[in-house]
Amino acid sequence: MKSLCCDVCRYIVYFENTKCLNCGATLAYLPDKGRIASVGSSETDIWRSKAGQEYRLCLNYRQHNVCNWAVPADDSTLYCISCRLNRIIPDLSVVGNQTAWGKFEAAKRRLNYTLLSLGLPVISKNEDSLYGVSYEFKADVPGASVITGHAGGVITINLGEADDAERERRRLALGEHYRTILGHFRHEIAHY
Repeated sequence: MKSLCCDVCRYIVYFENTKCLNCGATLAYLPDKGRIASVGSSETDIWRSKAGQEYRLCLNYRQHNVCNWAVPADDSTLYCISCRLNRIIPDLSVVGNQTAWGKFEAAKRRLNYTLLSLGLPVISKNEDSLYGVSYEFKADVPGASVITGHAGGVITINLGEADDAERERRRLALGEHYRTILGHFRHEIAHY
C-alpha cells in the first residue's frame, strides 16, 4: 500500500485513519482518487475536496463508524463502493457485533483498495446480478454453523472469524500456517 498523508498538514496517516493525529483534520478515503482527503465543514452532507470535487461520507461512516470512505456527491447511492457490496451485515443490537463487523469492513476495504489499484472491477450484485459480488457476514446459531466460503458471487464470512482467539483455534484445528480476516477475503475473491 502506498504512503498516505493528510492534505492539510502533510503528516503521514494510515489507511484506516478518520482523523489526522497531527492537525486534527477529519479525513476520508476517496476511492476514485486513491487518496485520503480532509473533510471540510459544511452545513449539508456535501463537502468539497481541496481538488474541487464534491463528496459525502459513506452512510456506514456517518451512522456506524465502520467505514472511512467517501462517495462522490453525484452518486445516487448512500454507500461507498466497498460498503455497497454488503448483502447481510451482523445484527448490530448484539453486543460485540459492531466491533466484529468493523474488523470485516477494514479488511474488505483493504481488499477493494488492492482490486481498484490493479484496475479490477468492484461491482455489487445489485448493480450486476451476473458478474457482481456481495458479502454476507453471518453468526453461528444453535444447530447451524456458518461456513466461510463463496458461491455464485456471494462471499459468506463467519462472524466468529473476527475473534482472534477463535480464529487461532480454527487455524490450529485445520493445520493452517496462518489465518487472517484479510486472507479470507483474498482467498474467497480469488475463487470468484
